[in-house]
Amino acid sequence: PALAAQILNTLFDSYIEMLVKRKYYASEQATEFLTAQMATLRKEIEENEKKLSELSTEQGILPLSSAEAPLLTKITEVNTALTAATLDRVNKLSYYNQLKSMRPEDISTSDSNSALAKLREQYLLLSREYARRLANIKPEYPEMQKLKSDIEATYEALQTEKENMIKSAYADYLGTLTKEQNLQKLLDELKGQVYKTNSNVVLYNSLKIETDNKKALLEALSKRQSETDLASNLKDLQALNVWVVDKASVPVELSFPDRKKTLLIGLILALIGGAGTSLFINYLVATVKSSRDVSLATGLATIGTIPAFEKEFKPKGPLAEYKSLRNLLGGRPNPDDGHGKRHHLPKQKVSLSLSASSAKSQSSSHQIELVLAHEPQSIQAESFRSIRTSLMLSLMDSNRKAFLFSSPLSQDGKSSIVSNLALALSQTHKKVVIVDSDLRKPRQDKIFELDYTWGLSHFLSSIVDATEIILPTPYTNLFLVPAGNAQIPPLEALLSDKMKAFISFLRQQYDYVLLDSPPLLAISDALVLSKMVDNLILVVRAGQTPVSALKQVKTKLDAHKINCLGVIINGVSLLEQDGYYSRQYYHYSKPL
Repeated sequence: PALAAQILNTLFDSYIEMLVKRKYYASEQATEFLTAQMATLRKEIEENEKKLSELSTEQGILPLSSAEAPLLTKITEVNTALTAATLDRVNKLSYYNQLKSMRPEDISTSDSNSALAKLREQYLLLSREYARRLANIKPEYPEMQKLKSDIEATYEALQTEKENMIKSAYADYLGTLTKEQNLQKLLDELKGQVYKTNSNVVLYNSLKIETDNKKALLEALSKRQSETDLASNLKDLQALNVWVVDKASVPVELSFPDRKKTLLIGLILALIGGAGTSLFINYLVATVKSSRDVSLATGLATIGTIPAFEKEFKPKGPLAEYKSLRNLLGGRPNPDDGHGKRHHLPKQKVSLSLSASSAKSQSSSHQIELVLAHEPQSIQAESFRSIRTSLMLSLMDSNRKAFLFSSPLSQDGKSSIVSNLALALSQTHKKVVIVDSDLRKPRQDKIFELDYTWGLSHFLSSIVDATEIILPTPYTNLFLVPAGNAQIPPLEALLSDKMKAFISFLRQQYDYVLLDSPPLLAISDALVLSKMVDNLILVVRAGQTPVSALKQVKTKLDAHKINCLGVIINGVSLLEQDGYYSRQYYHYSKPL
């Protein structure tokens, strides 16, 4: 702190000293000029006094005669006028040199005319105003640019007025120089007359008068030099518009950093940053996890939820599988069944799961996609039957039996939802047909393990008739229309009148028509098909489908005025939602 204060004070003093020296420069030039003139006069006076002494000693000076007196009087008058002219010339030359070396804004009011005084005052006021505003306003702002232009214009006017003053001062100097030269010439002529008359007395007296006049001139110049020094110093100090308001001093206490304040600000910023980062990350990774998320994001109803298949079918080691089953199915006793008995998972179920974990084929995707056929007593199968019941009850009195299934993104389990739900509907003795309308990445033929020759793409290409592409599946009342492998533009084919006519034909021949379509955000196939069916059902995967993607789908559907029946949430974690109540299904799925 002490060094910083010393540096600041030294900087301020040096700056002020520089300004003072610059203002003294013009005065110093005038002083030097007067000094040189005075030295010349002293030398001339010494020479004249020497001549006077010689004349007085050698010639013996007598009083002037009546004829010589007028000549001496004339010499005296001319010599006096010459002295005054010389002093005037020196002053005018000094003023001229001083004006040339001064800046326009440094010319004091007493040395200028009224116009220059007004311009100088205006320039100083504008400069101070610009410096004051510069502390809060950037130089690029229009008002600062205008103020700067005014300052430059005023300075140019000052410069012009200064040049006019210099010209006027130089003209005055030339006038006094001419007058001095004329008087000197006249004095020389008079002296010549004295030499012609050989009047030693006249010569003596003329030298004496000249010497006296030069002494008077020297005294005047000396007085002028003193006045110039004093006046210039006072004027420069008055014109100096920079001063130190308060010198830098060593602080008695620490002003920065304030550790308590810094820690408090850091803590607040950390909390705000942490909360903001958390919200931002949550926004980026927020996924659909429950029906509440669906309702908040889109306002759509949740038709049903499908528990995660991985919990039951993903291959694990025997110990890990046992712990997973124990956690899922209740490692603690279940509530009474009304007869005072508590039921536990049958040992046969555990052994079945353990054996299933060692048999890799039973945990395949085929087993998941047809869980109603392979694990009819599982909680996933029951969830599909629950969704089937909800759909049948809600559409009991209507003829809306053509369903389109889609999802925001791929890997949401849409195809497995379609295959299992179609199987559930067929188990109610209703004729059900699945149309694999995903011509880009078909999946249904692999789920049902069907070999076929013709598919939907062949029909839309007018290669075969509609009846030739409807294939029976291994399950009663369930039929499949595979996608086919004909090379046609998918979107144009689905937009054709043949596709509309084909869906109308299926609605007449079957109780339920389920269309498996591509994701909505990827391509526009599902939007085209949604205009040809009665109901659109969205499939999302819990913990995977972003909420933002679901919102985009809803916005897209609203823009095309497409009504969505609801949402099926796939892959829901039992432990995260209603695991206790969902596990009770196992205790009512088998007889006591």
